[in-house]
Amino acid sequence: MTSSQNVKWPVLDSHALSQLHVSSFLRHNHAMDQIQVGQQIIRFDTDRTRKAYALMERGDAERCGCSYCRNFSAQRSTVYPQNFRSLLEQLGIDPEKEGEVYECGPENSLRLYGGWFYFAGELTGPDERVTDSNSDFQYWFADAKQYPAPAVDFGKSVMSLQFVTKLPWIISDQP
Repeated sequence: MTSSQNVKWPVLDSHALSQLHVSSFLRHNHAMDQIQVGQQIIRFDTDRTRKAYALMERGDAERCGCSYCRNFSAQRSTVYPQNFRSLLEQLGIDPEKEGEVYECGPENSLRLYGGWFYFAGELTGPDERVTDSNSDFQYWFADAKQYPAPAVDFGKSVMSLQFVTKLPWIISDQP
């Protein structure tokens, strides 16, 4: 089409313009941010994740209540390194509400624990583990389709932020 051709542009009344603005605003609010952690690249929706966590009453360790989970939750404030806590905050994840916590048995004088957090997002880059070099704490992203469905709705694209760490046994109940 050349500039000399007559082009008929649609006429938008004030209602149509307001609807266009609202639609654009809603799409913008649900746009995903992207980050790279190690070799993994993910897109995530912080707002959707925060809304889902607001609907969650408590995390898995409190729902379960077994001695292994009580031992984990008694140490939760020191389990996660600061860089991992910053990542949780950036993704919109409540650090008190793990989707799952599990114990894998003794490893020398410590116990091996793992678990994951759910969040709204998708993996777009290589699938490789990320390790915190200052501790035995490891974490990585994985598609949540292979895990039990979260207790609340995170939307169509759900990811998990997996972790593994070693902890001492600190509660009086023996395993």
